[in-house]
Amino acid sequence: MNSPALPLPVSFALAVRGYDRAQVDEHLADLHDEIRLLTLDRDAALAEAETLARLLESTRVEAGDLRARLDRVVRAPADPAAVGDRVQRLLELARAEADTIVAAARERAEAILRHATTAERRTAARLRAIDDHLARAEHILAGEPGPAAGRERLAAA
Repeated sequence: MNSPALPLPVSFALAVRGYDRAQVDEHLADLHDEIRLLTLDRDAALAEAETLARLLESTRVEAGDLRARLDRVVRAPADPAAVGDRVQRLLELARAEADTIVAAARERAEAILRHATTAERRTAARLRAIDDHLARAEHILAGEPGPAAGRERLAAA
């Protein structure tokens, strides 16, 4: 799976005694810069994932509290026959408002959960891509051919 953002294989110009040192040093500096940027991107993705995880957890706690409140209200309903018409109407309005609040809270919790799940998948994909880039860069810096270099040699043979 090749990405257009991946660095292409580098060939250095031959000098009298090997490769041009300045060209090699420049390429290594570019690789170090790329690794630094990828590391920063990975760290930002991890921070975003942690923030979303905290938000998800607080939303779960809030949803649990709302469920507990709803259970308390449902378990001990007031007897409308025992109260006057005015109080009965207030009770009906309060129940309708409570139902609306609970429904909105559930929708909000589901939306946050969907958003967090999507962000988690996106973050995981970004982290995998960053890890692949870092592995390739480490192979290049270590002088080892990466997986792509092996395929290119086989294709050339």
